[in-house]
Amino acid sequence: MGRVRRCRGGVNRVVTSARISAILNMMRGSCGFAILLCACDASFGGVTADAPQGSGAIDAPTRAPDGALLKPDARMNPDAPAGVGEPPELTGITLAHNEARSKVGVAPLVWDPALATIASSYVAMCIDANGDGLVDHNPNRSNGYPTYVGENIYASSGTATGPAAVQLWVAEAQYYDYATNTCAAGQICGHYTQVVWAATQKLGCALHNCPGLKYPSTIVCDYGPGGNTGGRPY
Repeated sequence: MGRVRRCRGGVNRVVTSARISAILNMMRGSCGFAILLCACDASFGGVTADAPQGSGAIDAPTRAPDGALLKPDARMNPDAPAGVGEPPELTGITLAHNEARSKVGVAPLVWDPALATIASSYVAMCIDANGDGLVDHNPNRSNGYPTYVGENIYASSGTATGPAAVQLWVAEAQYYDYATNTCAAGQICGHYTQVVWAATQKLGCALHNCPGLKYPSTIVCDYGPGGNTGGRPY
């Protein structure tokens, strides 16, 4: 059965034919296609959760403190033990993040059970307020956590996997121009920039099946401190 992937940023759910074509080309070579969706509730490319995507400027209004940026000498290689604590169904998701981060010279993330609990508790509710078949972002994810919490969401009509989710988010790198700190018009870059955000130190993710949704197999990743708060990711 043919599968098509869509990507959304924040509450704006805009799907372009160019984006669909790019993602389909990336997925060819697998034995089939499933409808995959990703989402991030963050400001990037002049984009906030409530604004049209692809406007170009990156320096969005700061919504929370970035925290101390990592020094250049903090560059490290991907560290598999950093994923200690991740659930079996998400094995490899921390390492996949850290492989992407190592390519741009930022320190690896470590698994945070507190963030995983936030993600797990929320995704288990399968909230889809507007009925589009996708789990919505958690507007209260920062509550009780010591820093602002960022979030990426990925969903599939098949079975979602951690490495596949990160692969899709990181694929947005092709649209990001570091020199100008902009995202190509009509594209989304915020999932990628969250993955490689230098000030982010921890992540926690959860996988849950929401049988009542069009895209039931959902991965929510929460990040602390959250990224996409203004300026370059690294």
